[in-house]
Formats: sequence, C-alpha cells, structure tokens
Amino acid sequence: MIALPVPVFTAAVLAYLAIRAAVLGETSRMVIAFVAMCAVQSAVIALNQHYGLRIFGPLQPVTASMLAVFAYLTFLATSVRPLRVVPDAAHLLAPASVAACLWLPPLFLDGMLMLLFAGYGTAILFKARNGAENLPLVRLEGSERALFLWRCVAAAMMASAAFDLIISVAVTYGPQGIGPLLVSLYSVAFLLMVGLLSLSETVSRPLPQDPVPAAAARASHTAAHPDLMHRIKDHMRTSKIYLDPDLTLRKLSRQLSVPEKTLSASINRATGENLPRYINRHRIEHACELMQAGTPVTHAIYASGFNTKSNFNREFLRLKGLPPSAWLAAHSSQ
Repeated sequence: MIALPVPVFTAAVLAYLAIRAAVLGETSRMVIAFVAMCAVQSAVIALNQHYGLRIFGPLQPVTASMLAVFAYLTFLATSVRPLRVVPDAAHLLAPASVAACLWLPPLFLDGMLMLLFAGYGTAILFKARNGAENLPLVRLEGSERALFLWRCVAAAMMASAAFDLIISVAVTYGPQGIGPLLVSLYSVAFLLMVGLLSLSETVSRPLPQDPVPAAAARASHTAAHPDLMHRIKDHMRTSKIYLDPDLTLRKLSRQLSVPEKTLSASINRATGENLPRYINRHRIEHACELMQAGTPVTHAIYASGFNTKSNFNREFLRLKGLPPSAWLAAHSSQ
C-alpha cells in the first residue's frame, strides 16, 4: 500500500472542493480561485519536499506570497468592494518582490514572506475593525459570522508569519531535516484551515447583481438629510426591504441615497444596535405576525428574510427571550 504524503492529500482535497464549487456554481469565482491557489501551493510543497523535484524550490515562496495576496483580494471582493484594475493590480508587486529576493541571501526572502503575511493579515483586520459596517457586500444576516471567519483567516496569516520565524530558527539551530518537516506540517494545516474557512457559505456565496441604477449609486455619496431615521423607518414600512434575504449595507444605502457609513452610524446612534441587528428585529417582528396568523414556523423563517434556521432561532431568542415554539404557545393562550 502506497502512503501519500500529507501535502498531496491536502492538495487533492482542496482541488476537489474548488472543482465541486465551480461545478455547482454557488460560490464566488474569487473564492474558487483562492482555494485553487491553496491546492497549488500544497502540491508545490509536496513536489519540492517529498518527491525531490528541486525545480519547484524557487517556486514555493513565490506561490506562498500569492496566497497572501489572494486572501486579501478575496476578502475585498466578497466583503468590501468589487475589485478594480487600479489600484488592485499593484498587489502583483508582492510576488514579484519575493521572486527578486530569490537572488538575495535567504534572510531577505524569509523577511519578505513574513512581512507579506503579517501585512495582509493586518490589512484585513484593519478593514474589518468596525464590524459589519465595514463589510457592505456581505448579507446582513450573516455579517457577524463573516466577520468572525475573516478575522480567523487574518489571524492564521499573522500566525504564519510568526511560524516562519520559528522555522528559520529551527533550520539554523535545530537538527538536520527539521525545517522541511515543520514547513510541510504547518503549511498543510494553514492551507486546509484557510481553504475551508473561505468556502463557508457565509463568505463564499456570490450576491446577485445590484439592481440599483448607476444614478442611484452616484447619489449614495451625497450628504444625508437630517431626518434620516425617519426616512429609514418609512422605507422599512413601505418597501419591507428587510424581507430581502440578500440585503446588504450597500444595497440599502443606495436605495436611500445615503453613504454607507452615515447610514450605519445613524442607526447605531438612534437605536443602540448595529445595522444587522436592526434589520433582524424587523424580520423577527414580521415572523411573529406570520406565526400568530397560522403560518408554520419553518415557512415564517424564510418568508421573513432569514437564510438559515439557526440564525433565526438565535435572533428570536435574543429579542423575545423564548424559543419560537415556546413564544407561540405563550401568545396563543392569551
């Protein structure tokens, strides 16, 4: 029986997940590309360190640097804003810089990789520092989970930078062969974790095209009216936009012609809640009306704008203090 090296198994798993996601067509193309890049990196590690194909040795740090870039660009594309040639093409300088370091002493190459992973991890954390308000492309229902997952990816990238330092010390002072073993083990764990996190439906499922016309998009940069909360409440009442399961901060801000940050800050000041919780409050109230009118709980969940039963139950318990069935029984007896 032939035992496959762990990086080969990891590459196969990630490649299968990327191909499956592409065939099903329910995953953002940027996420698929990122997971495929993780598979390529794992394969390069295997070919270099387990099969002795040293020609892949110089390629390994270059593809590793591309992972850091892909992670950041995937975060932008799925959570913050659509990618643009300018300024996003400038990130290609990162792998180019790593390739240039191949002709320098190893210390420069190690330092560049650590800097890239720590830098891009820090950049993700910085852009997500204010919570859901900084993730306008994420569905409001899953914004807190998406925020948690991306923070995990960022933490893993920063930990990778720290581990590169440990590997450098181990190679210099440890027993012979310990460096490649540590690289292989940690890289496999990092690639699997980051790949699986990015495939979570919360961050990977692509949103439909925003139907708001370009004129409304330009209007979203205008100053907000002083009666903004009145406009928000009126819009909620007349349009019932909270019933849209794909609702995002960007979509709501464009419908109201209000900048995203102004909209979320106004709701926070007026209600003490962030935008996702404010929207979920409307959804829960709508679900309560449906259930009291005889609609089954399962139907009320999806008719109220929720995508998952677990999120509905969590928000219902937070707002009503009881599970849906217990709340309905208590109010049916009144």
